[in-house]
Amino acid sequence: MAFLLQAVGHGEMAALADVTRLFFGQLQETGKASFAAPYPHPLHVVSRADPPVEPAEARAASRSGSSDRSVTVTTGEEGEGSGSVAETIPLHEIRRVLKRQLYIILSRATGMTFPWGSLTGVRPTQVALDLVRRSGAAKARRDLIDYWQLTESKAGLAVETAIAEERQLGSLGANEAILYVGLPFCPGRCHYCSFITRDAHKQQASLGRYVDAVVREAEGVFDHDFPFKIAAVYYGGGTPTSLPLSLFRPYLEDVLATAPLKENAELTMEAGRPDTIDRDKLELIRSSGFHKLCINPQTMREETLRSIGRHHTVGDTVAAFRLARSMGFADINMDLIAGLPGEDADDLLDSLCQVMGLEPESITLHTLAVKRGSYLDRLFADRQALLPDPALMEAVERAHDLLGRNGYRPYYLYKQKNCRSGLENTGFTRAEGSLYNVAMMSDQVPVVGLGSGSTSKVILERTAKRVHNPKDLLVYMDRVQEQIGKKRALFLSEPQ
Repeated sequence: MAFLLQAVGHGEMAALADVTRLFFGQLQETGKASFAAPYPHPLHVVSRADPPVEPAEARAASRSGSSDRSVTVTTGEEGEGSGSVAETIPLHEIRRVLKRQLYIILSRATGMTFPWGSLTGVRPTQVALDLVRRSGAAKARRDLIDYWQLTESKAGLAVETAIAEERQLGSLGANEAILYVGLPFCPGRCHYCSFITRDAHKQQASLGRYVDAVVREAEGVFDHDFPFKIAAVYYGGGTPTSLPLSLFRPYLEDVLATAPLKENAELTMEAGRPDTIDRDKLELIRSSGFHKLCINPQTMREETLRSIGRHHTVGDTVAAFRLARSMGFADINMDLIAGLPGEDADDLLDSLCQVMGLEPESITLHTLAVKRGSYLDRLFADRQALLPDPALMEAVERAHDLLGRNGYRPYYLYKQKNCRSGLENTGFTRAEGSLYNVAMMSDQVPVVGLGSGSTSKVILERTAKRVHNPKDLLVYMDRVQEQIGKKRALFLSEPQ
């Protein structure tokens, strides 16, 4: 282990680890305030706060968003003549600034840079929006480039998307929430997926019991005194449309019948796998009030579909889209993934052109995330796929440019851990986009999560308070009543 990082006078090790993993992958704790990683040259970095800051004090300042106390933070290499970065800042900014300083030092030492600079483990659009509110869009872009170390294109993307997200969130009332209904079943497991999903065709005995559990959970949570109206609903998974029609009907109708829906609430169905879509299910989706539909090919290259474990063809995707369109679905999103194994820029752009040829209202461009526990995690065990890949970064830029030239504008954006080249996931739209997507990523809107592995949250003093449903299918079904009690307490006991 030739790289060593030590923290002195603060406890922000988790934040520093977010940045360090960009450069070195997996870390090894070497003490309460230090960790190490393999590196071919000795590199000892120290991150200091003076005067020392207690973790509880830093958390409280971060939650409030302001502080009367200042602190000097310094990050640099140990050794004579080594450079360092020092700033005196308000206490509530300590986490972001320590990460920024560490990014600068590691970039200098390794020669590596990432498109989003030091904005890792944080929502880039929230930082961008704070800057826009403070000094306007032009100055925000410049600050993102000069101070936070973003590339020019990512700074522009962050500002444009932040403004679009704020516009969407402005349509929500003070006592409105969003609803997620999750199904942990799929026709099969894709090689990039780490979710605890089960093969629906092999789990017939569990499907009915699971649907009953979700309906019971909805009935218990949305009792007569539930304090929020539901402004947006998203059925996701897994693949909701992998249910047989006899169970798909109560899964939609009985849950929606209990939810206190706002008038003209946004309803979205993730019919992600084209091989699970047929006329009967689309008719049920449409008659249940859903006007947004997701059909997600991920790629339009047959060879890649086979290699990543998808059981459909490009033709299945086209047929499913055309069927949905013929049945009156006028707001369809399609997902693509950049950075899939074996694909280059031309493959990505060819898939994008084929999808745009269908003229969906929205296109979401993801970057492959190497998720722990997935098949691709084993394939990329050396972590080289996470390091900056100029060809992949250029491919994503070209895709964004092509989308813009065809009338698609970014409306929401988020980053995940272990995305290739530290890149992002961005939703583009020719229409209004998805209120649910923006609200879910904002940490500003209450969320009701139903089904195994889902999360419910309320926002209190800039902090999300959460209740997590068990990920294990059998444990979830056995504990539905217990989870109802926790969620009732979450939503009814906190000041709204």
